[in-house]
Amino acid sequence: MSFIFSSCKSAGLLFTEDGEIECGGDGKAIILSNNPKATNPTFNELIAFIKGDGTDNKVYIKDGPDAYVCSDFAEEVHNNAEAAGIRSGWVGITFEGTEEGHAINVFETTDRGLVYIDCTNGGNNEIHNWDTIAYIQKGDKYGVIHVDRAESLGYNYYVEYEKKWQDYRELLETYNEEVMRYNDEINDKVYTPGSPEEISIRAWKESLDQQAEALNGIEDELGNNWYESEFSSYMVKSLLIHW
Repeated sequence: MSFIFSSCKSAGLLFTEDGEIECGGDGKAIILSNNPKATNPTFNELIAFIKGDGTDNKVYIKDGPDAYVCSDFAEEVHNNAEAAGIRSGWVGITFEGTEEGHAINVFETTDRGLVYIDCTNGGNNEIHNWDTIAYIQKGDKYGVIHVDRAESLGYNYYVEYEKKWQDYRELLETYNEEVMRYNDEINDKVYTPGSPEEISIRAWKESLDQQAEALNGIEDELGNNWYESEFSSYMVKSLLIHW
């Protein structure tokens, strides 16, 4: 998901802070189609549009004549939004310590201010919808949360959400290890009802059932997948918005 800052095959409308033309994966200039009648949406109108837009289902192709990367995803979302009468911005992001960059979209909602949207397909086949809210704070890591799970736009919400996922994964790993120990313990064994061994095993099973119920509750809150960009370990240096 890197910018190509040079060697464009045609003139373009967008320029980096260094004056280079912003390009897509195929080396052609990014061209934004703006609708003079487009207006700022409400937050709910924006999310409805993003969910209905199919750009995130496109395949990410890094190289070759059919290359289609983050800048192309952001271009298509922008142009689709403008065609639908929704004012949209194209955002170029740079990161500390790397020449790689990223491209997403931004919308100025009438009720919740600026909302950053990242619809770039991350290539994980277990995830079928890549529509996410992007969390950007200069000097901090880049983050995304699926639009269905993002209850707040504040950066601290992303930090707390990520911590919940980390805690969940640790609990799940501990649970799975204990299930393996339990299965090994009861394998090929028969317990006499009411015996100390049977009572102990039954209590162990009840404990595992309670842990599974708690984990299911956490999963209901967080969702089935942790949405993580390949840039999630990168610190945001700057961003440039093109409206």
